[in-house]
Amino acid sequence: MDLSLLLALGHLLLAGVFSFDVLLHKHRPVSAVLWLAAVWAFPYVGALLYLVFGVDRVQRGGEERRASKALVRERAAQRPLFEKLVIDFDRTSDDPLELAASHILRGTDPAVPANRVLRGNHVEFLIDGDQFYPELLEAIESSQHSVHVQTYIFGRDALGRSILDALEKKAREGVAVRLLYDRFGSAYAHFGRFFERSKKAGVKVCSISQANPLKGRFQINLRNHRKVAVIDGAIGFVGGINIAKVNSTRYHGAPPIRDYHAKLLGPAVSDLQIQFLYDWYFASKEPLDRLLGPECFPQIEPAGDALVQVVPGGPEVGGRGLADAFFAAIVAADKSVSIMTPYFVPDEPIVHALRYAAIRGVDVRLVVPKYNNHWYTGFAARSLYTPLLRVGARVYERRPPFMHAKALVVDDVYAMLGSANMDYRSLHLNFETNIEVVEPGFVSKLRNQIEKEIALSDEVTWQRHSARTLPRRLTENFCFLLQPLL
Repeated sequence: MDLSLLLALGHLLLAGVFSFDVLLHKHRPVSAVLWLAAVWAFPYVGALLYLVFGVDRVQRGGEERRASKALVRERAAQRPLFEKLVIDFDRTSDDPLELAASHILRGTDPAVPANRVLRGNHVEFLIDGDQFYPELLEAIESSQHSVHVQTYIFGRDALGRSILDALEKKAREGVAVRLLYDRFGSAYAHFGRFFERSKKAGVKVCSISQANPLKGRFQINLRNHRKVAVIDGAIGFVGGINIAKVNSTRYHGAPPIRDYHAKLLGPAVSDLQIQFLYDWYFASKEPLDRLLGPECFPQIEPAGDALVQVVPGGPEVGGRGLADAFFAAIVAADKSVSIMTPYFVPDEPIVHALRYAAIRGVDVRLVVPKYNNHWYTGFAARSLYTPLLRVGARVYERRPPFMHAKALVVDDVYAMLGSANMDYRSLHLNFETNIEVVEPGFVSKLRNQIEKEIALSDEVTWQRHSARTLPRRLTENFCFLLQPLL
């Protein structure tokens, strides 16, 4: 048979197979049309690109499923300890915190069926690495049993070395130290063998990646974007701050990029721990009997009055947890919605929710960087200003240094903070971790910080936005069109 005919038949077969997958799993029309065009218009190359970038499902093997069941059993075993702390929305409560935020929590709680809203927590608001790193190092230094650190970026720099030094010291003392990083985000450290000394010191180090052909994983478009630390199963850290010198005034020698984190005490730390261990087992296959002992799951006493729910996101849960939680919180707003995000390219339901909130008279404010580190995402975001500004929402562009913070405040009673950007990647592709917090002190500090960011921003008015040149509008719309593929 002629070679050209064989190649043509091969192209038809591959294009047909991947078209079936696109139609079955891509529910966004723009994304589906673009991928269909790619697999048919570019023989073999289009199919390869779809295999690498387009498949956003995580197929857990038998071992992962067994580990998941074991971790679920651990969660179930702990539930009796926390039963009195779980919010029951089917009962009328006289708790002022529950009453103040129940109109929001009733909507967001179903988005995370695995985790519940728990009373009895204490949450501290941390700004930039200047506040986060000292707290993390102090917690590591005081650890007795286990130190679990998970990050997207682990910088191969002096700040990263200082964190590794602290981890190595505890490992030598006999503490179980586990470090998990994303291989894509930490590529410079990973391929530079930055962790070899730590491994020799006893630190258990693993990289996590969805791209491992030997294990049947081809999804290099999926990244573990979580930034979580759990110390002795009792102290948790969660937010958007990576481990890199650009987050620290001391190591960067200049104002750090703006970012937020939270320190968590109380029963909600257990949900952070279970999530870390699920990712750790996926990456390391460490025997479960070493992960489910009392050193990782001590009995946690109430530590404060904050209501907290851990909100994970990722394709293994259908990618809807975070998206649904964001949507529900915005829809429930009565008075105000304030959003901070470095990348604002959400899906249509969230844009419509923000637009309709503004129409209802809700004070909607969006704070984004004036100069984005991913230029195409900055252009794409500006294409979405139009429907918001038209109905009275206000948009602010924060002047440098770069703003990497991600936060949501609704009606000054509810806050969500974590690693998730308000873009398609964080809402549907990346593995993320946010927390919802209802506690006046924490929400007030976050709200006041947003006011400070707005004071350092330039407002985008409708007059200024509508005066954009035609080439700029075309560029913005083109970048937005490509977002489902990026």
